Amino acid sequence: MRSRAQTVEFLHSYQIQLHEARLVSEQLRELEEVLTRITPYLGQGVQVVSGPNLHKLEQSVEQLETLRGRLAEKLQAANAAQAQVLVAIELLEDEKLRQLMRARYLLNKTWPDISRMLDMDERWLRRQHEQALKCISLQNTASAA
Repeated sequence: MRSRAQTVEFLHSYQIQLHEARLVSEQLRELEEVLTRITPYLGQGVQVVSGPNLHKLEQSVEQLETLRGRLAEKLQAANAAQAQVLVAIELLEDEKLRQLMRARYLLNKTWPDISRMLDMDERWLRRQHEQALKCISLQNTASAA
């Protein structure tokens, strides 16, 4: 069984992975929107980009492919970590603890959101979270996922 500190560190790194994947996804979406606006004109033979701007378009396409690769890597790492987290949460015996941990780590809810969602005091939820961290085991969850 991992120590509490190792479990907290793993869960924190998992949340960071999800955040980074969201950021790359947003960058990708923005770049795709720009390219989507330009692409129809290129197919019609209209020269909307020439000279030094053509180079910028080529760079944008390369950047798009790079971002797609980065996003795929980040999502793969986040999915692997999420599988471990999911199994660990489902192994908790108490249903309320499972709901709390699902909201916090799978739905990425804040403490006030969880408090409203479960209609429970935020301080009590934080104490229950500490209790769940003591019970949770991430050691063999990778093989169970």
